[in-house]
Amino acid sequence: MITRTAFDLDCNPIIPECGFRCPKCIQEIVTTLTSKEGVSKVYMEGEAEDEKLFVEHDPAIATVDQLIEAFKTLPSFYEGFFIPTVITA
Repeated sequence: MITRTAFDLDCNPIIPECGFRCPKCIQEIVTTLTSKEGVSKVYMEGEAEDEKLFVEHDPAIATVDQLIEAFKTLPSFYEGFFIPTVITA
């Protein structure tokens, strides 16, 4: 069973000039998360300030906690990491 989980990513404490719009950051997130077993798709959706990151995954293989843990290494080219918040409907 595939689940779609939405994340809001706060990068302002580490990269205030970006506001999570940097293609380099987004590409690294997509590459890192899609390499995880159980993740089938990672993509951005929404308009400008309301844009969110969505991850389609099998929660039996890639749990939300495991996905959140993956953000602790990102972005690799800055000190610090994204602060992900799961968005619930």
